[in-house]
Amino acid sequence: MVNKQVFLETYHYFDKSVIVEIIDIFLDEYQGKLEKLYNDVKSRDFTGLRFTAHNLKGVVANFSAPTLLEMVKNFEKSAAELVEHGGAGFDEAAAMQVIDNIRASLLEMAGDLSKIRAELVQEG
Repeated sequence: MVNKQVFLETYHYFDKSVIVEIIDIFLDEYQGKLEKLYNDVKSRDFTGLRFTAHNLKGVVANFSAPTLLEMVKNFEKSAAELVEHGGAGFDEAAAMQVIDNIRASLLEMAGDLSKIRAELVQEG
Protein backbone atom coordinates (compact mmCIF):
# COMPACT_ATOMS: atom_id res chain seq x y z
CA MET A 1 0.00 0.00 0.00
CA VAL A 2 2.58 2.60 1.11
CA ASN A 3 5.42 3.01 -1.35
CA LYS A 4 8.16 2.99 1.27
CA GLN A 5 10.88 4.27 -1.05
CA VAL A 6 8.80 7.24 -2.24
CA PHE A 7 7.63 7.94 1.30
CA LEU A 8 11.17 8.01 2.68
CA GLU A 9 12.41 10.09 -0.28
CA THR A 10 9.63 12.61 0.39
CA TYR A 11 10.77 13.02 3.97
CA HIS A 12 14.52 12.56 3.49
CA TYR A 13 15.29 16.05 4.79
CA PHE A 14 13.39 15.39 8.01
CA ASP A 15 14.93 14.00 11.16
CA LYS A 16 13.79 10.42 11.81
CA SER A 17 12.06 11.51 15.02
CA VAL A 18 9.89 13.92 13.01
CA ILE A 19 8.92 11.16 10.58
CA VAL A 20 8.04 8.89 13.51
CA GLU A 21 5.91 11.70 14.96
CA ILE A 22 4.08 12.17 11.65
CA ILE A 23 3.37 8.43 11.53
CA ASP A 24 2.24 8.44 15.18
CA ILE A 25 -0.22 11.25 14.53
CA PHE A 26 -1.73 9.28 11.67
CA LEU A 27 -1.92 6.09 13.73
CA ASP A 28 -3.59 7.96 16.59
CA GLU A 29 -6.15 9.77 14.43
CA TYR A 30 -7.18 7.70 11.42
CA GLN A 31 -9.75 5.56 13.23
CA GLY A 32 -11.50 8.67 14.50
CA LYS A 33 -11.72 10.00 10.96
CA LEU A 34 -13.22 6.70 9.81
CA GLU A 35 -15.78 6.80 12.61
CA LYS A 36 -16.69 10.35 11.60
CA LEU A 37 -17.24 9.21 7.98
CA TYR A 38 -19.59 6.44 9.12
CA ASN A 39 -21.45 8.82 11.44
CA ASP A 40 -21.77 11.48 8.74
CA VAL A 41 -23.32 8.92 6.39
CA LYS A 42 -25.73 7.65 9.04
CA SER A 43 -26.80 11.17 9.98
CA ARG A 44 -26.86 12.30 6.34
CA ASP A 45 -24.49 15.15 7.18
CA PHE A 46 -23.19 15.64 3.66
CA THR A 47 -21.26 18.80 4.49
CA GLY A 48 -19.50 16.99 7.34
CA LEU A 49 -18.91 14.01 5.07
CA ARG A 50 -17.31 16.22 2.45
CA PHE A 51 -15.13 17.96 5.05
CA THR A 52 -14.02 14.69 6.67
CA ALA A 53 -13.25 13.11 3.29
CA HIS A 54 -11.28 16.20 2.31
CA ASN A 55 -9.35 16.07 5.57
CA LEU A 56 -8.63 12.36 5.14
CA LYS A 57 -7.47 12.99 1.58
CA GLY A 58 -4.88 15.43 2.85
CA VAL A 59 -3.66 12.98 5.45
CA VAL A 60 -3.41 10.07 3.00
CA ALA A 61 -1.55 12.27 0.49
CA ASN A 62 1.34 12.46 2.98
CA PHE A 63 2.02 8.73 2.86
CA SER A 64 2.68 7.73 -0.74
CA ALA A 65 -0.38 5.48 -1.07
CA PRO A 66 -1.74 6.42 -4.52
CA THR A 67 -4.48 3.78 -4.71
CA LEU A 68 -5.99 4.81 -1.39
CA LEU A 69 -5.56 8.48 -2.26
CA GLU A 70 -7.55 8.01 -5.46
CA MET A 71 -10.26 6.15 -3.54
CA VAL A 72 -10.59 8.97 -1.01
CA LYS A 73 -10.52 11.64 -3.75
CA ASN A 74 -13.42 9.94 -5.51
CA PHE A 75 -15.34 9.65 -2.26
CA GLU A 76 -14.78 13.34 -1.53
CA LYS A 77 -16.04 14.17 -5.02
CA SER A 78 -19.18 12.11 -4.41
CA ALA A 79 -19.73 13.86 -1.08
CA ALA A 80 -19.32 17.25 -2.77
CA GLU A 81 -21.95 16.27 -5.32
CA LEU A 82 -24.31 15.29 -2.50
CA VAL A 83 -23.80 18.71 -0.92
CA GLU A 84 -24.38 20.49 -4.23
CA HIS A 85 -27.54 18.49 -4.99
CA GLY A 86 -29.05 18.48 -1.52
CA GLY A 87 -28.46 14.77 -1.03
CA ALA A 88 -30.27 13.73 -4.22
CA GLY A 89 -29.32 10.21 -5.25
CA PHE A 90 -27.84 9.34 -1.85
CA ASP A 91 -27.36 5.60 -1.37
CA GLU A 92 -26.41 4.88 2.22
CA ALA A 93 -25.48 1.24 1.59
CA ALA A 94 -23.20 2.19 -1.30
CA ALA A 95 -21.56 4.94 0.76
CA MET A 96 -20.99 2.52 3.64
CA GLN A 97 -19.41 0.03 1.24
CA VAL A 98 -17.00 2.66 -0.05
CA ILE A 99 -16.07 3.60 3.51
CA ASP A 100 -15.56 -0.10 4.30
CA ASN A 101 -13.14 -0.27 1.36
CA ILE A 102 -11.35 2.87 2.52
CA ARG A 103 -11.19 1.37 6.01
CA ALA A 104 -9.57 -1.83 4.73
CA SER A 105 -6.97 0.19 2.83
CA LEU A 106 -6.33 2.45 5.82
CA LEU A 107 -5.74 -0.61 8.00
CA GLU A 108 -3.24 -1.90 5.46
CA MET A 109 -1.57 1.50 5.32
CA ALA A 110 -1.42 1.65 9.12
CA GLY A 111 0.33 -1.73 9.11
CA ASP A 112 2.85 -0.56 6.54
CA LEU A 113 3.50 2.66 8.45
CA SER A 114 3.90 0.76 11.71
CA LYS A 115 6.62 -1.34 10.08
CA ILE A 116 8.37 1.74 8.68
CA ARG A 117 8.10 3.38 12.10
CA ALA A 118 9.65 0.35 13.81
CA GLU A 119 12.56 0.38 11.33
CA LEU A 120 13.16 4.10 11.88
CA VAL A 121 13.11 3.70 15.66
CA GLN A 122 15.45 0.71 15.44
CA GLU A 123 17.88 2.69 13.27
CA GLY A 124 17.89 5.40 15.93
